[in-house]
Amino acid sequence: MVCDSTIDRVRLRHSAFNPEQVIQASLEMLNVVPDIEERVHQFQDRILTPTERLALATGALALRYDEPNEAPVCAEKLLQARRREDEGTDLWRTFNVVQENVVKGGVRDHSKAREARMRGERAPGKIREVKSIDENMKLNKALWHMAEVLRKGGLQA
Repeated sequence: MVCDSTIDRVRLRHSAFNPEQVIQASLEMLNVVPDIEERVHQFQDRILTPTERLALATGALALRYDEPNEAPVCAEKLLQARRREDEGTDLWRTFNVVQENVVKGGVRDHSKAREARMRGERAPGKIREVKSIDENMKLNKALWHMAEVLRKGGLQA
């Protein structure tokens, strides 16, 4: 999902379906593809420092949980790719890995669970999938904004 102020929104009403509107919306989307492609290349070219990668993951936890220290995982877990081809330190891959882990869920932190059990507390579970469309959009927009900050120099500035 791409959320950027330079890329206009295309909206279609599901009621009163009009094929002409679908064609028009499709043409509008085609016009922004080069802009999206350029942004992806910029994200791919931007190599993040370990501190910047951790900042993106920490920010994602803060977006998802009111108290990030009470999240079921530590920020480092959000940086773990699920597939080999997603491994890397460029902004594009880091953004996608963090996005997938925080939105799709399923990530567990066994060391955090072990520590809780040692203290006699209930072990935290896993990150749950975001099922709300509104919450999904909110998270994705905020993650994209954080990625844009990093693309422009982020913590280096």
